[in-house]
Amino acid sequence: MSNEPVVELKRVLIITSSGGGGLLQTANAKEQEILARHPKIQIVRRDLLKDWLWKPMGLSFITFWNVAQMKGNISAQTFFGWGQFIADIFLHPVIFFYALYTLFKEDVDHIIDTQPLCTSAIVKALRIYNRKRNKRVKLEKVLVDLPTKKATHFFRPIKKLSAKNRKLVKLTSIAPLLEDGETAEEFWQTTCGLSEKDINLEEVYVRQAFQQFKGKQRPKGPMRMVIRYKNAEEIRLMARSFEKGSIAAKIRPGEVEFTLEPTDRVVTILLGSQPAFDATYRYARKFVALAKEFPKIRSHLFVFSADHKEGEESLYKRVAEIAARTKNYPTNLSIIPFSYQNEDVIASLFYRSDINCTRSGGQTAMELMCVSTGEMFIHSEAKKGQGLLQGIPGWESASAVYLQKLRGAKIVTPDTVAPIARRIYQTSSSATLANRPLESSA
Repeated sequence: MSNEPVVELKRVLIITSSGGGGLLQTANAKEQEILARHPKIQIVRRDLLKDWLWKPMGLSFITFWNVAQMKGNISAQTFFGWGQFIADIFLHPVIFFYALYTLFKEDVDHIIDTQPLCTSAIVKALRIYNRKRNKRVKLEKVLVDLPTKKATHFFRPIKKLSAKNRKLVKLTSIAPLLEDGETAEEFWQTTCGLSEKDINLEEVYVRQAFQQFKGKQRPKGPMRMVIRYKNAEEIRLMARSFEKGSIAAKIRPGEVEFTLEPTDRVVTILLGSQPAFDATYRYARKFVALAKEFPKIRSHLFVFSADHKEGEESLYKRVAEIAARTKNYPTNLSIIPFSYQNEDVIASLFYRSDINCTRSGGQTAMELMCVSTGEMFIHSEAKKGQGLLQGIPGWESASAVYLQKLRGAKIVTPDTVAPIARRIYQTSSSATLANRPLESSA
């Protein structure tokens, strides 16, 4: 939260959106941060797409985005970003009305907004609210994506505000990626028309479970990793998969406890809240082949596969069946498919993994920057003959470059991941990675 006099605040409105897992998780992170410092503050949350839009319309937007993510459809994702300015115009009246109604009804003292839509409508409602209630409430816009010049879906609506309305906005961000010779003041003025003094710079804003691992070295002894399951078929499929490998596991009601030795190689594949089906499966197959090349290295592959419903075909089921369907399966590899988990599980995985293969969404990037002690692989949907950045939506491609330059991330596809991962297997043991100095956060 920005450096406003929060002690005097009583009610904080958090506006977020289900049009992206990162938007929701950033809202959770800011809510946890506020309540940790000021437990008596009351939090009011509104999901712009679910609470302030006609329900069928909001759900259609959410479905469109989720399907594009699962199919790895870069064109559709890019179109969604391009069409934002049309949505801002079309949705302006209804969002203005609900924002104004909510401000007066809840008697709000501060606003935190983690989504990019309808900034103008929200600020217009805020100006009326401040005038009528004689308040000086500001809109704290939290930049969920990494601060690069391609994060226009957050920046452009702020820059288009009048100078008078822009004074009501305080932007929260981490340090930007600057060009040679560029100053931070120039970056902020160019991207969103704000001065550097109007930016609330934070290191990273992540959920509390990630903060617990911040700056910690890997444990020298075994580490316990708990993965939760949601139904009988999930655990049956998961167990049938990991029992082909050599990981130590204890199955308990609702969860499985795994023991990871310091020398074990751990890889996590987590391609967003709506994981790309085909790419996730192909990455898993590549790491099976890699395990065959290094039979003396015991490795564990944790694969986020979304939820599985009993009796249905799913990514979860397909990943779980890889071990049984692979000829001469390498018993030094354990594959653990997992469904949606609480933040404590994801934080532990990111922290312990020697390789984290993820998308470059802003919230995931910040979580990795906060806790990762291994290598960062950024997934690209690039086809043969395309540049790797062409396979990542515009704003996320700039985030990938940010992670490349500041954290040594590697951009990969299922076709290019093997030689890069092979070099990591060859040149550094898991124990070496565990004891290397942590890189400073951007």
